[in-house]
Amino acid sequence: MTLLYDFSSALLQARQRKGVTQEQIAFALNISHATYNAWECGHRLCPYKHIIALINYFDDEQFTRRMLRILLSLQHNMAGLNRKEPAQLTTYYLKLLALLADECAEWLKTLK
Repeated sequence: MTLLYDFSSALLQARQRKGVTQEQIAFALNISHATYNAWECGHRLCPYKHIIALINYFDDEQFTRRMLRILLSLQHNMAGLNRKEPAQLTTYYLKLLALLADECAEWLKTLK
């Protein structure tokens, strides 16, 4: 399964669970219907900022988990991690998780 297919099917399923139209999502994200349709039909992957906006819009754990997997996979590919040994990957992802935990802790402080 490709990233693009996984992304588009996750969008479609989340939209169906929420019971909204493509037009409603496009309006909420301030994008054109054609742009959203291209994402859901698997013609394009949306920019990172829109993935975050979609996670917030759907507020759906299953969708969020799928998007996080896609983001990790994109990071994996962009960082050239396909050529790393398993031990190097483990170290890399543990550092990434530590950074994410720190960022979450900082963000939580802003909510108080």
